Amino acid sequence: MRPRPTRFALPLATAVVLALGILLLGTLELLQSYKEAAGRGEENARNLADVLAEQTERTFQAVDFTLLGIRDALTAATSMPENDDRFRETLKERLKALPYVRALYVIGPDGFIAHDTDYPSTPRVSLADRPYFKAHQQDPALGMHVEQPLRSRSVGVWFVSFSRRINRPDGSFGGIVVAAVEPRYFERFYGGLSVGEDGFIALLLRNGTLLARSPASEEAIGKSFAAVEPLNTHLSRSPQGIFWGASPIDGMTRVIGYRALDTVPAVVNVGLARQTVLRPWREHAIVVSISAAILLGLTGALIALVQKSRRREQAEQARLSRAQRLEGLGRIAGGIAHDLGNTIRIMHSTFRLLRPSLADRPDALSLVKDADQTLKGATAMIERLLAFARRQELRPEITVIDGRIEGFASILRQAAGPRIALDLRLSAMGHAARLDPVQLEATLLNLVLNARDAMPDGGTITVETTGIDRPSDPGGRRAYNADRRWVQITVTDTGIGMPPAVLERAFDPFFTTKGQGNGLGLSQVLGFVQQSAGDVELESREGRGTIVRLLFPVMMPDEQVDGRSGSETARSGELHTQPEAALREIPSHGSGPDPIGPKRHRG
Repeated sequence: MRPRPTRFALPLATAVVLALGILLLGTLELLQSYKEAAGRGEENARNLADVLAEQTERTFQAVDFTLLGIRDALTAATSMPENDDRFRETLKERLKALPYVRALYVIGPDGFIAHDTDYPSTPRVSLADRPYFKAHQQDPALGMHVEQPLRSRSVGVWFVSFSRRINRPDGSFGGIVVAAVEPRYFERFYGGLSVGEDGFIALLLRNGTLLARSPASEEAIGKSFAAVEPLNTHLSRSPQGIFWGASPIDGMTRVIGYRALDTVPAVVNVGLARQTVLRPWREHAIVVSISAAILLGLTGALIALVQKSRRREQAEQARLSRAQRLEGLGRIAGGIAHDLGNTIRIMHSTFRLLRPSLADRPDALSLVKDADQTLKGATAMIERLLAFARRQELRPEITVIDGRIEGFASILRQAAGPRIALDLRLSAMGHAARLDPVQLEATLLNLVLNARDAMPDGGTITVETTGIDRPSDPGGRRAYNADRRWVQITVTDTGIGMPPAVLERAFDPFFTTKGQGNGLGLSQVLGFVQQSAGDVELESREGRGTIVRLLFPVMMPDEQVDGRSGSETARSGELHTQPEAALREIPSHGSGPDPIGPKRHRG
């Protein structure tokens, strides 16, 4: 075999070097952006821990100042009777300035409450067995004491005791003054701060006892986490810092910033979920990866064309003169420019020409169909991303909902397939909405295809319309206009439904539980409906099917300036070519691109 000339090996070597360079630069960029994203997350956790530690420090100092004032007042008034009305009013006034304190009370040396802001509802029981009472009774030099969370014997809620000793004039034990701080205050305060999805904020004593946590964890309050970082080793090395670790409560990996308080033996922890911290990096990584793939593909195609052209040039050199070779190079250059401009069209044409000749070879024909479908999927993915971002160009018109759906029913039945019944219950009573009717048809087609995939053994898909005064919103999450009527389109299937974890992320772009598809179907539905001033509600239970509600504001008669043309268009039942084209791409055996994001769980 003749060795390949060195001059023809140069483009291949150049391509390899270029490809390695692209991969190296892409890897370096991803590493650098990863470090930057992680660094930003660590800085955010550290800064938030510092701010919360300072705020908590001031809160505890305010409690201590109040305890000192009460103690001094009691020391000066040695003959004050128990439950003195004027003194109790003074305690209540001090309590108003401390929203994080549930009650202020004084325990006498006998262990019974002598003064209390809850009087007379507090039962008269001895508190001499409480750890904070014993601590002051046994140690006269003890300053402000913070005890681990306890259950209140009067109201049954968790509280953290902040207490100081009261000395008699002769220095003997005269009781203690106590502020009952509610952990729920800190949980509510922390809950109002933005720590991202799955983030947490926790307040612990230095001995590891959990005082408060957001999100709240009732069973964890009062438990000791002394063997968990940062209390185990990090805190002994530095009073503040950051580290990556898994939570002992939910096992999730987070970047955790911590800071110990100066005046109180407590520590503030702030945890940001790894997935939240790295979300910007993942988005950047997708862009970098796609860009690198495009560059590598173009480089490979260019080198392949150059190699082909050079081999053709070598064959011509044996019998053509210098002029002929120059002429050949000119034709080659023109061919390269033409080929690059028509690559995609050539691929589509090739696939169409191959299909008839591969009719007796189903495996090869399936590969050709899959390759051709992949090219079409690129354009569909771009359109679906635009829909989720609500930047697609719509052509809204006044559309009578029932008429449009009735005209599109035949295609919906064809999409559902022979094993699934499509039940139409159109009772919107002529209500019209201003929306893009073509996109409405595409949305319904998406939902029917997704419902079909959720019923592998057959079933029923119900498409129902109705006019309502106000959408149901049991969670209080949305502020609907109560003065406007709404038209509701409900798509219900009797499929296998979705588990809560899948339902939670159903509208996320690129999220799918199917083995194929791009996971943009529900994202497209959500983007179109919201861009049309409407909303989407999704309900699903495993084994009981899924319900999707599309809500659109009804156009009032005085708003329907172009209502006649829109109504006539809707009643005519004319079908746009886009849904029909989408229907022609429906696979006959459940294969093809994912028409809607999250796939129902199949058990």
